[in-house]
Amino acid sequence: MHFIIAGDSHGYTERLDELKQIPADGYIFTGDLTDDPARISGWSAVAGNNDQYFGIKLPPMTIVDAGDHKILVMHGHQFPAGQRHRRLATLAKKFGCDIAVYGHSHVPVIDEEDGVLILNPGSVYRSRDGKGTSYMILDTGGHIPRAEIIRKKFAS
Repeated sequence: MHFIIAGDSHGYTERLDELKQIPADGYIFTGDLTDDPARISGWSAVAGNNDQYFGIKLPPMTIVDAGDHKILVMHGHQFPAGQRHRRLATLAKKFGCDIAVYGHSHVPVIDEEDGVLILNPGSVYRSRDGKGTSYMILDTGGHIPRAEIIRKKFAS
């Protein structure tokens, strides 16, 4: 299965519309939409730390079935930065997930912690690593899932 993963749009939902044009089996959003939730219809989405201020009601966590894999999705602000990957891996394993996806930092990450693939797509709004906005493609079709960070200059 192929997934498009994006997050931290902070009101720039037209950028998510651009990504929705890419054919995929699923679309995952890691929070901080700060716009009308109807704009992400068809995305598996969670709430970010800023969404509450805009009255957006999304779950704090969701689990996505990806064939032979399961994906835990959270925004990530729930855990201190230095402990985030370890705690995400622990929670993912508790729910039988081998992949954990989070946002919040605006920095894309592909990492592994205690047998769990840890992914952060970065931000479609503004990068904090100085390398530009980003999203991620995840392929779960093989025994070992593969992720790729995509840097994109958006039209909007």
